[in-house]
Amino acid sequence: MEYSDKELLFGLHDLVSNVNSILKRTDLGSENAEDIILHLEETDDNFHRNNFVKFLCDSIGIEIGQLIDDEIERKSTTSNPNCVSNQHSLVHAVTETICKSSVYLDLSKQLCANSVLTATELCKKSVSASSDDDTESYFSRQLKSMCSEGELSYGSSFNQGIFFMTQEQFHRIAEELSSAQPLNKRREALLRLCQVPPSDVMASESWSHLRIALMDALADSDNFISHTALSFHAKMFAVSSYQIMRETFTCLSEHIMQCFKIWPIQTTDEDLFLSEPYISRTLLRLRLLNEFQCEVPSIWVRYPESFLDSILNSTFNLMTEFIKAAPFSGLHLISLVDIDAHWFRKWLHGNYGRAAVISRLEKKYRQFLVYVVHNTMQFCQSYVHNQAITVDIKVSQQDRIVYSLQHLDFACFIHCLSIIARLVMYSCGRELFPVHLPDGQVIHVQDMLVSWIMVLNLADTKSKPINKYEPASFIAKALCNLCSSNAFVKECVGKQFISSLIGSIQNWLSIDTKQIVSESTMLHIAEILACLTSTCSGRKLLLFKYPTAKGSAAHNIAQFAQKALEGKLQQSLQQRFIPSHSVIGAYVFVCRQLYNTCEGLLLLMEYQLHEKIAAAWKQTHEIKQFSSLEEVDSDQQSIPTQSSSRSTVMWEDTLLDNLLNFAATPQGLLLLQQTGAINECVAYMHSRYTKKLQVSKCEKFGYGVMVTQLASTAAGTMALQHAGFLRAIVHEFWASIECTELDTQQPSRSNFLGRTERPVHKAFTGLANVLSSFQSVHEIFVGKKLANKSHYSFREIPNSPLDLLDRLVMLNSPQKYHFLLNYEQSHVFGLRLLTLLSCNLDTLLLLETQYKIQQLLLDLQKSNQTSDSCIIIDELTIERNHFLVRTHLIGGEGEKVLPPRTLSSVKDSKNKNVFKTGKSEPYVWPLFSQYPIPKAYVPELSDQTFSKKDSMLARFLSKSRVSDKNFLSQLRSIFAKAMTSSPSTVRGNVVEETLERVVTAFEKNSEERRFKRSPGQVQGRKEAGTTPLPVIVAGTKMTVQYGKLLSILKSSSDTAYNNLINVLQSCIQFLNQQHSYSTSLRILAGPYPCHDWFVSTIFLMFSGNKDKSLQFLLKLSELFVSGYLWPARLHASIHLPPKVRLSGIPPLYYRSGHHIELIVQMELPLIYSAFRMSGYTPSQIAQHWLTQCFWNYLPWLQITHYVTTVLVMGCDYQVYICVSILKHLQQSILMHRQTQDLQVFLKENYIKGFSVGNWMEYMETLETKYRATVLQSMRNLAD
Repeated sequence: MEYSDKELLFGLHDLVSNVNSILKRTDLGSENAEDIILHLEETDDNFHRNNFVKFLCDSIGIEIGQLIDDEIERKSTTSNPNCVSNQHSLVHAVTETICKSSVYLDLSKQLCANSVLTATELCKKSVSASSDDDTESYFSRQLKSMCSEGELSYGSSFNQGIFFMTQEQFHRIAEELSSAQPLNKRREALLRLCQVPPSDVMASESWSHLRIALMDALADSDNFISHTALSFHAKMFAVSSYQIMRETFTCLSEHIMQCFKIWPIQTTDEDLFLSEPYISRTLLRLRLLNEFQCEVPSIWVRYPESFLDSILNSTFNLMTEFIKAAPFSGLHLISLVDIDAHWFRKWLHGNYGRAAVISRLEKKYRQFLVYVVHNTMQFCQSYVHNQAITVDIKVSQQDRIVYSLQHLDFACFIHCLSIIARLVMYSCGRELFPVHLPDGQVIHVQDMLVSWIMVLNLADTKSKPINKYEPASFIAKALCNLCSSNAFVKECVGKQFISSLIGSIQNWLSIDTKQIVSESTMLHIAEILACLTSTCSGRKLLLFKYPTAKGSAAHNIAQFAQKALEGKLQQSLQQRFIPSHSVIGAYVFVCRQLYNTCEGLLLLMEYQLHEKIAAAWKQTHEIKQFSSLEEVDSDQQSIPTQSSSRSTVMWEDTLLDNLLNFAATPQGLLLLQQTGAINECVAYMHSRYTKKLQVSKCEKFGYGVMVTQLASTAAGTMALQHAGFLRAIVHEFWASIECTELDTQQPSRSNFLGRTERPVHKAFTGLANVLSSFQSVHEIFVGKKLANKSHYSFREIPNSPLDLLDRLVMLNSPQKYHFLLNYEQSHVFGLRLLTLLSCNLDTLLLLETQYKIQQLLLDLQKSNQTSDSCIIIDELTIERNHFLVRTHLIGGEGEKVLPPRTLSSVKDSKNKNVFKTGKSEPYVWPLFSQYPIPKAYVPELSDQTFSKKDSMLARFLSKSRVSDKNFLSQLRSIFAKAMTSSPSTVRGNVVEETLERVVTAFEKNSEERRFKRSPGQVQGRKEAGTTPLPVIVAGTKMTVQYGKLLSILKSSSDTAYNNLINVLQSCIQFLNQQHSYSTSLRILAGPYPCHDWFVSTIFLMFSGNKDKSLQFLLKLSELFVSGYLWPARLHASIHLPPKVRLSGIPPLYYRSGHHIELIVQMELPLIYSAFRMSGYTPSQIAQHWLTQCFWNYLPWLQITHYVTTVLVMGCDYQVYICVSILKHLQQSILMHRQTQDLQVFLKENYIKGFSVGNWMEYMETLETKYRATVLQSMRNLAD
């Protein structure tokens, strides 16, 4: 390929421009510029793409390529080419021959001449005249010097390839590098050595001499030689051979140690000028050493342990060699290079390096650890004693940075602080303590922490300038990192540390202006406390341990936040001591870290922080509104007014954020709703959610848990709907499955829940969490009709869950089919969502009575038949069949058969009732298009008759009377033994008699008889003209069907139906006398809107006896335990405080649910974390189970055991049973957390293998630990 003069000119111009830009970026002097140009091929990725470089390569290939091939062939025939030594000699011989050939010499002269002409032409065409002269003189000199005849050898600087030397040449270079040789000769020898591969240098026989020579070159007074030697060491560090890196590191560290021996500064009065050549060169070497220290942990595991040993020993030797030397040590200087000790942090990051470092600090280099600790303690003591002023970096007029001894001591302190903070982060590092100092002190970890806090208390109040470093900020950062580690807090944080932290807060509370610390200190302490509260151990320390006369640490923090929010501190203190909004917000955030947990909320309840924060928010909101009105009236807004307005907005957001976090717990959600700011808080949460903002600096997960808690209540659901949260989730889901938006891409195929696609996972989970409770479904769906439009657009996006039901499930017209882009997938997904919602029996009855979903799906099955009336088997048919069977039958494990959602053959089915045709069919389960369902789905249950005389509990009941002394305590003891030893005997008439005896005994106890019966006779039959609600009718039919399946109801179905309707209507009439309805929420506008599953359970437990059931329920209604066992009992009840009643939140949620989460968090942390990560809550699934009395989850015998256990053992056993179930399901919960379908698993599956009797001992253990807290709280129905 031929190149024109114009192409060569442009190519050289591009090359020069590239070099110029590189030199500007590196910002180095002329002595380094030449080195960069010589190594341009190694550093520039585009070097070989340049036209000028291509011209040179092509010219060499054309002219001497064939000569090289011929010479290699001729030389190789005369020797053994497979021998390594012969290969080395061959390459050297061929290279020597080519370089001395006339062809090569002629080509070199021609290339040099062309290059010089092109460079001269380029200089003439330069824009600037001065620039022309400089460029021409520089490049002309370089090209002419490189192209002179005397320099045409393989060692010339023009040739930048890799060359090979003989042992004699290495020996000659070592001699020429001697300091006795002339300067030019040493330079030339060093340049030749730089062109040899580092591996060859190390492998040479003269390495020992070269090593000495290189160390001399590093210490050479000539800048060119010392810098070139340093560059050669940097090049050797880049080699992958561990021997080379090891030798280079030890050589460089030994050289630095030699530098300290002749250090020019020997007194404390002298300052350290970094611009001095000797100091500058030493720091450059330290920086190279430090960079390798930071990089080597990523590779040292690949190499033998000897490599690691050499690196560690050289480093610690360097840092400990001159520890006692005055005034500086190696640690002082390396602190200037790496003040935060990044090298040490990386060394301890991996277990391999950490074990080696800790081992050496423990044995060989203990003095290094002693020095680091002593330096830290000494600095802290001096700083506190002298009230030291913060260190500033001084810059002289000549732009030379100057460090005094004070500056160096400060940098060394920060370096030592970082080393200790990283060391004690690990358990093996903490084992190195206590440390015995030379002055006899014994320093434990907590001693250091306290000394750091003493420095922290001296933080400056003023804002920090740019060039200002303060010890308090570094200490606060280190303490925050340490206090974020649960293991460190558990082992090292004790009473002394907590007292030191809280002391500053107590001074503010005591209004001791002499002891009040600055705002900076208060902010640092708040940040440390926030990190403490983010760990389980730290939270327990603040809540329960080390109480003082003023209470625990949490009480002091909450009291400070309370008084600050009320403005009481502002009234008591002088103007300069008034805490700012930043300080108040920081300590409210610490309280928030406590009250967003169940245990923390219970402890801080007395301070009523929700009311204080809400009051402060309302005041701030009024100020903001007033300010906005003033801004409208005024034409221009001054800068102070703008700043004040921004401050007000930020303070308002801070208060809303902290108020919102009450929604993290069931009881906290009740408190939030009572403040009246729930709508504003949810709107604020939605704004942050749409912006993808983190919940807080200490929160690892998103808003999923809070959204789920909010959706558990009617008021929370309405707030989510008003804020647009529901609409956003529906839009996100619709875009994922239908892709109607222009900016939405087609989702990729993936397996999610066996049917749906992975991109809709997040939308599915969010929608399922929001619609998980009946309260949310009731507020969204009740009384609303489906759209059923005659025309739908492809781009018409649903805006609510009701629209989703209309578009995806209720496909009752061709228009709905035609306007779905992915009809089958969307319909299947809608059915899966509907199935999950219908696991809640109240939700199922509401949707069924309003929209007749079952009949619609039966019609769809019928329309999917062939001409011979056989239903076509496809994905939709199987999904609809599963839903129809699931929603028609009631029963726990072994009481009903659910068809699978996948194709299965006869041999895969374990049910003997499936239809077997003898043929190989893809789906053997019978499909149907009308009720009743096939018998294949109804199991044959064994006879449940029981002989009363075989029961331990029955024998006790027959021998004792309710009037006997200690009847209840004896009954509880016998019942617990019977449940533990023979739970199968606690059934039938035994359970019935036990319930009657217990209720009769409780009637005599005023503490248990909390709800007095209203005057008026309760009818034993339904009044004329009253028609039961459709929900009650449907639920009654399901109950009778279930009772017939269990053979509990001996009478006819119609008789049982009428008796149960009579009992239900009588209970409704009775409870209506104690209700106070409200129009604030739909769920409070009338009687209990659900079917009463507890009444149905009692009706079946009494074998369908109407009179006994009603009499028992009337007696039970007076007992406080009925408020938890019987969800309808306290619905809108006058027995609840007005604020609680108007919230619509039942005690089953804000009491039982709250304590379930409390115990799960403390006893089962893995399960608690699994729920948090899934965005679901234990309280919500517990509310789901308890509201329907575990129907569809436990077999009938276990349901009766649940009711009897709670009534006999105490209402707190309701909490313990739910905790026991979660513990029973622990492995499954953890597994389904991994598969990200935890809510689907918990709702759609039975609680397999659970028996109340098997967990009785565990529940008695929970009673011993938590009854004092749980039962007392459950007895108090007020907030």
